[in-house]
Amino acid sequence: MNTRHTCPQCGHKKEFTLYVDERNNPIDESCGRCNRERCGYHLTPSEYFKEHPTNDRTDFATWKQPESVKAAPVCYLPSTLLVADAHRAENNLFRFMAKEFGEVEANRVFDAYRVGTSRHWKNNDGLATIFPQIDDKGRLCQLKVMAYNPATGKRMKKQDQAEMWSDRAKKYVPDTRPMDKIWFAGKTLLRNYDANLQQTFFGCHLIKASSRVGIVESEKSALICSILMPEITWIATGGCNGCRWTEINVFKPLLGKKVVLYPDAGMLAKWEEKTVILRSNGIDITVSQVCESLPDNWDIADVLLRERHMQKGMTIGEIIALANEIGVSSQITYNI
Repeated sequence: MNTRHTCPQCGHKKEFTLYVDERNNPIDESCGRCNRERCGYHLTPSEYFKEHPTNDRTDFATWKQPESVKAAPVCYLPSTLLVADAHRAENNLFRFMAKEFGEVEANRVFDAYRVGTSRHWKNNDGLATIFPQIDDKGRLCQLKVMAYNPATGKRMKKQDQAEMWSDRAKKYVPDTRPMDKIWFAGKTLLRNYDANLQQTFFGCHLIKASSRVGIVESEKSALICSILMPEITWIATGGCNGCRWTEINVFKPLLGKKVVLYPDAGMLAKWEEKTVILRSNGIDITVSQVCESLPDNWDIADVLLRERHMQKGMTIGEIIALANEIGVSSQITYNI
């Protein structure tokens, strides 16, 4: 992170790595690579000199990106942050799930995943949700805070109105920043912005006791799927690249488990690439295509909720296909 700069395309700070020469001098502020997959900006020295033929520094065969700075020891958050949630009734995501599934089921999954409540954002007379990232050894790696609409269960984006708690003013103020309502609170809570926090799957602490694991992108979807398909342990990456889940220190707890990836609609190709990485490292893994023909941003939780809401249930063909996909076909008896 210490060698990264602001990306000239997406504008994100600490994401852009410059190409440098052997004296560690950058070729140009535009010549480098963005770490954000959604941006994808990458201008190599070869491409740069083709665009700037008048530049006399044409010998770039030995040019390289700077070596990585030696990583500091991994830091963890104190487990005391995972206290009993006294404000769950005000949690907007809990309000949605209690309405959808009943308070008993909503409480069960919130307890299992140690989901909490944060005053960081306030909207629709409710508070934000804390998704803890707890590793397979029970260590608290990160706390991700997100704001939700209690009526729809959708997360609040940059165009949605919400108030943010101000420690300085000791009151809520309008959040007018042009960004989605997502906040990683770990470094702030540690009061150490140089802390080396290693993220992990949301729900990673549940993997050890399971034999079959379903991986989705959204934390909310993991909660919903754990209610509607409890025979599988559901975990979430928190994004396409999310917790850097193709790195061995993140996916190692999946060894010995039967794993199925459930990419959002339109993300099948990207997740198949990640499957190759995990499979080459010994993970028993397959990719579901159940969402591929659905509208953008749909995921397996949307599919399960749709089938739940339909007066007419799934067809027998759909049931058989889904049962085969998740590996439970031998447990189902069909009376046709």
